[in-house]
Amino acid sequence: MDKRWSYLCLLLLCLSFLAGCWDRRELEERASVLAIAIDAGGEDEERYRVTVQIPIPIKIAGSSGQGGGGNSNAVKVMSVTGRTITDATNNLQLRLNQRLFLGHTRVVAISEEIAREGIEDILDGFRREALIRRLLWPIIVKGKASSLLEIKPQLAQIPVVFIMDLVENGRKMGTIPDKTLGDYLNETSNKSMQPFLNYVEATKREVKWIGTAIFHDHKMVGSLTPIQTWSLMQLRNQKRGGDVIMPLAGQEDAYVTLRPRFVDTNLTIQPNKFKGGGLEAVFSCEVQGDIMEYVPGNIRFASPEKFIEAMQKELKQEMEKRARQMIQKLQKHNSDVLKLGLHLRSYHFHDYWVHHDWNKAFKDFPIRVEYTIKLRRLGMEMEQ
Repeated sequence: MDKRWSYLCLLLLCLSFLAGCWDRRELEERASVLAIAIDAGGEDEERYRVTVQIPIPIKIAGSSGQGGGGNSNAVKVMSVTGRTITDATNNLQLRLNQRLFLGHTRVVAISEEIAREGIEDILDGFRREALIRRLLWPIIVKGKASSLLEIKPQLAQIPVVFIMDLVENGRKMGTIPDKTLGDYLNETSNKSMQPFLNYVEATKREVKWIGTAIFHDHKMVGSLTPIQTWSLMQLRNQKRGGDVIMPLAGQEDAYVTLRPRFVDTNLTIQPNKFKGGGLEAVFSCEVQGDIMEYVPGNIRFASPEKFIEAMQKELKQEMEKRARQMIQKLQKHNSDVLKLGLHLRSYHFHDYWVHHDWNKAFKDFPIRVEYTIKLRRLGMEMEQ
């Protein structure tokens, strides 16, 4: 019994030497990158220009009991060039007195020029980097991607925090898609769908979300406007999208504003009744919402029931029109971001999928959209 206790004590003693943070690195010893921007290098061998945004902890307001500085002093923006992204980051490390750390990176901004050439090799490097979070947001920037890191917003001390809040709040409200690096990698690994990413435009003072960039084989082939993106979100992800501001038929100064609250979408693949043979996709989308604003012009209704009936009919026509325009653009660029191919591969593998090349068949596949609008609250009193 004594030997057993001796062996146990010896084992516990040995285990104690394995504990501890022997390889720790203090926060002050790291150069944490919050955002990365990727532009064209402009030189023959230097293919990429990589710009990073590094916060300076001691200058951030509230740190170490100091007041901090303005947002121009709270971060350091540095640019380097390289033949690859890894080559560029290695060149950046040569200019830093601390070890470069990518574990806190939240935004990867890619210029539209680079996105149209293809971003497969760029994101392949991020896929292999263990420190890169799969929850960071890849964003396509109209113009130079570095402009996104050089903005000086008045509402946030660190520019990238302003961008993060913009996307996060839009995600919570259902008006901006939540497209992460993990989503992009999963979608490009599946042959039955194509990815899309958020699309923004930056000025010196602010950044504006202007829709989504759609891809085919890792190349940006087009973009959707915010209104078209909201139709995509309703059909693809059952997200509410933004407010529907619609002019009323036959009136110049008559408008109605619908705020969607709940969206329920079902996709059905059925025999095509209109073109004789083959299959067609039918998206049935039910939207429940509230009338937030109503400018009647010269229109008058006899009762609230008549008003509801007329508004539901006009809103149905408007939202179906928007959805058709969005689908036409997707099929024009042959980019299946609706995940229609995933549905066909899952439920119609033997009767359709194995007989067609979806990369070519999507642009001609019949797609219909049917909306059902249900008004919950009018937010007004009707004249009798």
